[in-house]
Amino acid sequence: MGVSRREFLLSAAAGLAATTVPAFSETAAEFYQGKTVTILVGSPPGGGYDTYARMIAPVLAQKMGAQVIIENRPGGGGLLALNVLNTSRPDGLTLMHASAEGAIMSQLTGREGARWDVSKLNWLARTASEAKIWYLPPNSPIKTIADAQAAESIRWSATGPADNISDVAAVISHALGLKSEVITGYKGSQDMSLAVINGEVDSGVGSGSSILSLIKSGDVRPLAIISKERWSALPDLPTIYESAELNDEQRWWLETRERIGEPQRAMVTGPDVPEDRVAFLREKMQETLTDTALVEEGKKTNREISFVPGEELQSTVSDLMTSIEGDRLAEFRKILLETYF
Repeated sequence: MGVSRREFLLSAAAGLAATTVPAFSETAAEFYQGKTVTILVGSPPGGGYDTYARMIAPVLAQKMGAQVIIENRPGGGGLLALNVLNTSRPDGLTLMHASAEGAIMSQLTGREGARWDVSKLNWLARTASEAKIWYLPPNSPIKTIADAQAAESIRWSATGPADNISDVAAVISHALGLKSEVITGYKGSQDMSLAVINGEVDSGVGSGSSILSLIKSGDVRPLAIISKERWSALPDLPTIYESAELNDEQRWWLETRERIGEPQRAMVTGPDVPEDRVAFLREKMQETLTDTALVEEGKKTNREISFVPGEELQSTVSDLMTSIEGDRLAEFRKILLETYF
């Protein structure tokens, strides 16, 4: 019996389907080849985040086989750029060299304009980090933390609430039971340190790099480093944990604030980027930030690399946000935004 035209066409179609070559599946490396990757920076050209990004970009481009450009989006203390990242296409072509400390703190304190969830960002690598130093005027009667605890009042300089300075002062004050007042309105690190030097306030907090020259010149005197580890630039300066007897609750406050600052300068990409592209970006970030020539360049130009893998940062941030929830979050906001102001 003959085969109808309809049966013949169906049979031919079935045979063709059985021999069709599977669709091409593009790898992450192939996706990035020749593409343009943008690194957002939430500050103007010439600042620390911008300088690091521009140092890293050429090496990252070579490792990825892509073009890497820097786009400065200043505004809102980095909030604008982070919101741009958060709403960008989830293709892994937009990254940010972010103030992780600022992003985490803005979310925890409910800062207006913070429309991201740091736990949902894809953390790629930490580029650099430095601990903060508690410092005083050189003639301050406070010589030890016990002296600070016995003082009738201590005034601290800051730019504003939750500026990564005032909140550290508030946490120190709460953890150690200090009678403190945080004076806001100063314009930046230089303005804040001058207030300490001139005796307008009694105490200050600053990053190691911003305070080191003042310590060496004798304009200020360091009391402790806000870290569990000593700093190689000031090896004789004790940590706050070495300088005070702390119970579990006191340690929780100090350790939590330190953990907020731990990611510090970090490369991130937005949420919902495909997992294989995130893994590729993390791999290339690690290759870049452990590149011998780049590390040496950073040392020579005082832009030292302090690499931490993206997977570790992701876990750190997730665990941190989980540890500050409910009643603890309400207490955290009260201490950082109200109690000492």
